[in-house]
Amino acid sequence: MGGMYQPDPSVTQRPGASCAEHADRPAVTICARCGSYACDLCLRVGQDRQDYCARCVPMLQQLAEPGARFVAVLVDRLAVFLPFLVTSILGGVLSRGDEAAIVGVLSILGMLGSLGVLGYQLHLISTTGQSIGKRMMGILVVRTDGKPIDLGRLVLLRNLVPEFINMATCGLFGIVDPLLIFTSERRCLHDHIADTKVVKVNTDR
Repeated sequence: MGGMYQPDPSVTQRPGASCAEHADRPAVTICARCGSYACDLCLRVGQDRQDYCARCVPMLQQLAEPGARFVAVLVDRLAVFLPFLVTSILGGVLSRGDEAAIVGVLSILGMLGSLGVLGYQLHLISTTGQSIGKRMMGILVVRTDGKPIDLGRLVLLRNLVPEFINMATCGLFGIVDPLLIFTSERRCLHDHIADTKVVKVNTDR
């Protein structure tokens, strides 16, 4: 790809300029990559704080490496399981004889803690595109057009539907799903279902 187009701020204010995608809408900026006019619907602000059109944003994002995604998944699962694991170990240490009530209380606290972490993870991804593990690895999940992922798509299409398919196929889906990360698109089966991809947060261009 050649040099980046450097927009002239004075040009974006030229009367009569229309969006390249929506001819009935006035342009508010010029794409820093392709030089086309973009309206407020097409405007995307890149990680370099420059303005881009909706078509160019996906081309600027570098896909996350399979290793980074793998480590992020391990961290996320450990973060969710850790509260229950800690309270279970603590219950085993503190319990003596018939003090089963202590184990029961700690188990409940552990489950609540794990549910709390899971809820926090969903909040992070739906608002920032990053879970704890993804933030640690410098990657985030977005739509294939570069837009942020919403909570409904995250929970339903990226998690519940794949889990249902996995149960219906007796675990076969769970085996095939991560293998697609090694294709040129680096998208798992659940990414295709949810129309998502995982990209690097900071890239050098």
